[in-house]
Amino acid sequence: IRGWYEGGDWRKIDCDYLHGHLSVEQSNKLQFALIKEPKERLQAFVRQHIELRAGFVEFVRYCQESAIPFAIVSSGLDFYIEPVLAEIGMPDLELHCGRTSFGKDGIDVSYYAPEGNIINQGFKKRYLTWFKKRGTNIIYLGDGLSDLEAARQADYVFATGHLLNLLNTQSI
Repeated sequence: IRGWYEGGDWRKIDCDYLHGHLSVEQSNKLQFALIKEPKERLQAFVRQHIELRAGFVEFVRYCQESAIPFAIVSSGLDFYIEPVLAEIGMPDLELHCGRTSFGKDGIDVSYYAPEGNIINQGFKKRYLTWFKKRGTNIIYLGDGLSDLEAARQADYVFATGHLLNLLNTQSI
């Protein structure tokens, strides 16, 4: 989707996030405000370019068949995650992610804690804590910097990509 707003300063925002000057929630709020495209056009783009991680659908089905609770907690946004879940036949998966509204000033992004209040950082960690209060073990799957704090507190972690490097660097 970055191609939609290459004329903006999304690279500086991304750099500030990667260097720890912004949370992922703040970064997404700033970056997506730069996008002035209609929701329908962006969703059509997403539907045409779906790329799931190999084994995702099978993993979710295994969890469902084994009565293992499965939830998606993503720094991503509802306007593109929900169409993907619908396309793969899993529209009813438990989903916690950034909520969006589209307007003339771009896409407004908000993240809500389990209690319903808006939060500007620590979204995934907050949900991990909330899930742990339910008394369940947490098996966390992640691939990036925004997953690090929650992964540190999970009982088990499946890590790939940048998250795997971060965990190895920190001997976790």
